Amino acid sequence: VVSVLREEGIAGLLQHLKETQPGYLASLAGLSLAIWRIPVSLHTFFYPHLSLSQDEMLSAFCLTRDWLDSPVRCLAWHPHTRKLAVVSRDDCVRIGGNGAGPKPILRHTGQRGISCLSWRPCGAAELAVGCRLGIMLWTLDPASVISRPSTSCVRSLTRAGHSPVTSLAWHPAGQLLASGSPADPAMLIWSVASEECVPVRRVSGGGVSLLRWSANGQRLLAATPGRTFRVWDTKSWQTERWTVPGVEARVSCAAWSPDNNHLVFATSDESLLYSMSFTSQAESALPILDLSEVLVDSEDELIAGGLVQDIVWEPAGNRLAVSFRRTNLVAIFSTRSGRTLALAPCGWIRGEKGEAPTCMEFEAGFDEGGGLLTVGWSSGRVQHFPLLYSPMALNHTSKVEVLSTPELFSI
Repeated sequence: VVSVLREEGIAGLLQHLKETQPGYLASLAGLSLAIWRIPVSLHTFFYPHLSLSQDEMLSAFCLTRDWLDSPVRCLAWHPHTRKLAVVSRDDCVRIGGNGAGPKPILRHTGQRGISCLSWRPCGAAELAVGCRLGIMLWTLDPASVISRPSTSCVRSLTRAGHSPVTSLAWHPAGQLLASGSPADPAMLIWSVASEECVPVRRVSGGGVSLLRWSANGQRLLAATPGRTFRVWDTKSWQTERWTVPGVEARVSCAAWSPDNNHLVFATSDESLLYSMSFTSQAESALPILDLSEVLVDSEDELIAGGLVQDIVWEPAGNRLAVSFRRTNLVAIFSTRSGRTLALAPCGWIRGEKGEAPTCMEFEAGFDEGGGLLTVGWSSGRVQHFPLLYSPMALNHTSKVEVLSTPELFSI
C-alpha cells in the first residue's frame, strides 16, 4: 500500500483498493475516488497534460528523444572536471572520465524514471538526478575506490505533488537548485544544505516543464506545459510573462548565450528558432532561423531539420547544436554573441545508419581549441565530437537576417 501511494499517489491508491478489496471497502474506495476526481477533472479540462500517466508525462516533456525506449536517457558533463554522467534505460547512472579509476554506478530503488540530471557547480562530486518521485542528490567521494556507492551517499528531495521532475537547474554559484514538474504549478527553489525548498508559484501554465538558469545567475527561464513561459529576475524575484501563439504550442527547449545577453528557444509546433535579447528592453521574441526539413543527401534520401528536440550552446559561446524530433542529423551553427546575435550554419553531425540522436551536451572544460559535443544515439552508443575552430574564423561569422514576420511573442 505504501509503495502504491509513493509511486501512483492518492488516486492510484484508491484505485488499487477499489480493485483489490472486498465488498464494502471496495465501494468506499470507489466513492472516495469519484469525489477525489471532481476537482481533478476540472483541472484537467484546462490543462489536458495532467491526465497523462507519469511515464507519458516524462516522455512528453523530457528533452530526450523517444525517452521511453531510448537506451541512453540523458547525460551531463561536470562543469569543472572531466566527468560524464550517463543514464541508461535501467535507471542506472554511470560515471566516466578522469582517467582509469573506478567508474561509479549509481542505483537506488527510489530512482526510477530518470528524466534529467545535473552536476552541482563549485563542487567536486554532487549530482542531482530528477526522476519519477522527485530528486535524488548523490554525494560522491572523488578519492573513493568503490564502484557501487551505498544508499548513505544519496539524499531524497521530495515534496507532495511535485513529481515527476522533468527539469533541474543549478544556480551558477551552486547554492540553490531549481526543480520543475509539469504536474506542479510551483517551481521549487531548493537550499541543498538544509534540504528545504521555497515554492515560487504563478497561476497560469499548469506546471513547470523546463528550467534554464543564465550563466551569471541573474535570470531564470521557467517554461510551462501551456502557452506561457516566464523569465525571472532572481535578484527581486519579479517576472516577465510571455505567451506563445497557438492553441497547444509551448516552449519545448531553450539555451542561454554564455554572455547572458540572449535566450534562444524553440516551440513545439514550429520549425523555427527564436531569440530574445536582454541588451535592450525588447518587447518581442524574434524568429532568427527557419529550420524546416531539407533534403541533405539526395542519393541516400537523407532529410534533416524540422521540429526541434533540444538546443545546447558551447560554454565558450562559439558553437550551437540543434537536434530534431523526427530527423536524424544534428545541426551545428557558428555563433557570435554581444549586443546582437550572429549565427551561421557550420554543418551536420551524422551517426551510423539508422541511428538518431537522443540527447547531447557540450563538455564545459574542453580547452583544446574548440568545443567537445557528446551525443547519445538511439543504438546506445555515446560518441564525442571535437569541434575545432580558428579564432580568426570566428571574426567572420555573418549575422543571420531576422525573418520579416510580424511580432509573434509579446509581454
